[in-house]
Amino acid sequence: MKKTQVFKRGILTLAATAALGVAVLSVPTPFTGESVIAYAAEETAEVSTIEEFDAALKNPAITVINVNESIQFKKNITNIPNRDLTINGNADKGVVINSAHNSIYGKQNTKGKNTISIKNVNIVGADSDGRFFTGGSGNGPSSYGWDVYAENVEYTGARFVHLSEGKLTFAGENNINTRAENAWVHDLEFLPGTIYNGIAANKDHGQFSAFYFNGALIKGKATGEVKIGSNANVNVKIGPQSNVNHYYPVFYDKVQKVDIDSGATLDVDAAGVAFEFIPRADYVNKFPSLNLASGAKAYFNGRGGGDYPAMYLQYYGTQVNLSRNSELVVTGDSKKGAVRSEYKGAQINLDAPRNFEIKNKKAGAQLFYSTDTTINAKNVGRLSTWGRTGGDYLDPATNLFNARNFTVNFGKICNSKTLSVTGLPEDFRMEDYGKISLKGGAI
Repeated sequence: MKKTQVFKRGILTLAATAALGVAVLSVPTPFTGESVIAYAAEETAEVSTIEEFDAALKNPAITVINVNESIQFKKNITNIPNRDLTINGNADKGVVINSAHNSIYGKQNTKGKNTISIKNVNIVGADSDGRFFTGGSGNGPSSYGWDVYAENVEYTGARFVHLSEGKLTFAGENNINTRAENAWVHDLEFLPGTIYNGIAANKDHGQFSAFYFNGALIKGKATGEVKIGSNANVNVKIGPQSNVNHYYPVFYDKVQKVDIDSGATLDVDAAGVAFEFIPRADYVNKFPSLNLASGAKAYFNGRGGGDYPAMYLQYYGTQVNLSRNSELVVTGDSKKGAVRSEYKGAQINLDAPRNFEIKNKKAGAQLFYSTDTTINAKNVGRLSTWGRTGGDYLDPATNLFNARNFTVNFGKICNSKTLSVTGLPEDFRMEDYGKISLKGGAI
């Protein structure tokens, strides 16, 4: 039978301890120096003060903490014992957890994994350095032992969690607003039906990605993955207040695969690069990939001009794969293309997409800044093109091409010059266009 532990200020009141023969343990209250006695066998703690919250976190027998009143951290809460733990924040009842400049630190564990579940919480941290949870020591390859499951979270601060060697999973509806990245992770998942609204680099002209995959290599390989479950809706803004051309994208560094499941949406608006794979020779699958399942949608908007594209495919052989009825729209405003793939190019594979659209809002600029990049399209119905006029391209297309299956290879020494075409008219020239739109055969 589960037992509930109700913390009192100062010393816990124990009823019939001797009669029940229940073991107790004594731990120092971190702020008052008084003793707190807790049932070693109890699993749930009802807390109303930061002292009670601290004591519950440090009690290895407690697996559920219900925060019933607003609390504010006074210092870091460290050495949290390894176990699966749930924090219920009662945000729907107006409870606020203010972590200020501090964080909860889970004990490092290189031999196993535990999950801290953070549910129904409203958390406020300092925008300069506040973060709510840190797995292990939290910085790079020394944060072993913890995953985080976040459900119905409201967070403002510097970063939500540091979890470089762990997986961050979102469920329910979450709003994460941070001055730096939303989180540091090794892997990231949005469960089916999740709603996620994230803002990163929310102050001044800070240069931050939305999620930093900065953990250790696994057997010498970069293995980070992003999974967006079916019908999830993930919206991310990077530097929304800034007009400075940013480099950092939604997912950065050791991430080698992004999967968007059926009916799911990834919508990224960035002050520069919205989506990127960086040039790493240690990707575990050799070629990094963005994969859209049937009915999936991805929108990448790069607001910054200058040298940065909206989509940056820096490693050769990068694959962008669109399944039937999926949609990818890339909008840039850069003199070096809306899509940049200069390192021996990329493969863009289209199987009857609902819409594949790329445009560059900068007048006179090309769509691609590429070397040896190939678009392979099958089961398509119509390809529309516009000249390099810039802007929003609201006028009708200047050219319409009908081709059920085609391949176009382009890009020599970082330009869009067409090298070969099959299944399209011989006069098709990628370098002539400021927008292309390709509809699937069912349209």
